[in-house]
Amino acid sequence: MAKNKTSLPVWLRRLTQTVFLLLFIYLFYRTAYHQDNTTGGPVGFFFNLDPLIMLTVWIGGHAVASSLFLSLITLVATLIFGRWFCGWVCPFGALNNLFTSMRGAKRKDLLKTATYSVRQKTKYYIVVIVLVGSFFGANMAGWLDPFSFLYRSFATAVFPAVNAGIQGLFDWLYRVNPIGINALSEPVYRGFRHYFLTIAQPHYFWGMMFGVLFGIVIALNFFRARFWCRYICPLGGLLGIVGKNPILQLSVDADKCKDCMECVLDCQGGAEPQSNETWKPAECLYCWNCHSVCPTKAISFNFKAPGVKS
Repeated sequence: MAKNKTSLPVWLRRLTQTVFLLLFIYLFYRTAYHQDNTTGGPVGFFFNLDPLIMLTVWIGGHAVASSLFLSLITLVATLIFGRWFCGWVCPFGALNNLFTSMRGAKRKDLLKTATYSVRQKTKYYIVVIVLVGSFFGANMAGWLDPFSFLYRSFATAVFPAVNAGIQGLFDWLYRVNPIGINALSEPVYRGFRHYFLTIAQPHYFWGMMFGVLFGIVIALNFFRARFWCRYICPLGGLLGIVGKNPILQLSVDADKCKDCMECVLDCQGGAEPQSNETWKPAECLYCWNCHSVCPTKAISFNFKAPGVKS
């Protein structure tokens, strides 16, 4: 069967994912310490959009910073569009999606891992544990919230490793000077030192642990599509609860559907988009892959009153 052309919504989703991932990296870079850098700017942008952070702060401290009320926009939009935030905005989701796309498994193997698993309910238990923990003063969101986890991983493991790698490479080039490359490498190195590299190599006590955990989470995408998003993410669990009955709903035309299961193979969330009866809105990331790959164009998304089936 010939592969369909990627639809416009999928291209738009990929574009927004790329933009928000690059924005997260840039805002993270703004917090890195080096001589020409400052810590000003909207470095808390993603955290302010995070309703899980807002709830844990409110439950734990009975007060919420005014900037965190931006997360209400995320909740309201989720009531309308479902878990769009996970599929279109979340930079950690974009990163997991990137590595998921690198899988080279055969069709029959992908089908085994693409369908919904009852284990996906784990994230709902995790969000309850996080919220209850915040009531008793345990800041588990600081470890399990996707923005917190990604930021900690970048700060304690990824950025120090990249910093050490670049520093080591230019040190080697300076010592060995193969084919007289120092004439070119030294100006480049000065640019790195001025704008990117830290004054001293950063070391963190928990760096190795976060590096290993981050590597495991990334590797799990080769086992299940967007493993973190499906099974672990407490923010995804919260948005799944809020967006369980969205206004924007999937609709499958049973007369056009040929049961080819292409939509299931390309579903990022295990949302069972092959029929109106099996579709699970709380698991749907609104990636629009099902709409894009359907050879008979039997799948569409339409606005309907919450709870009204097609």
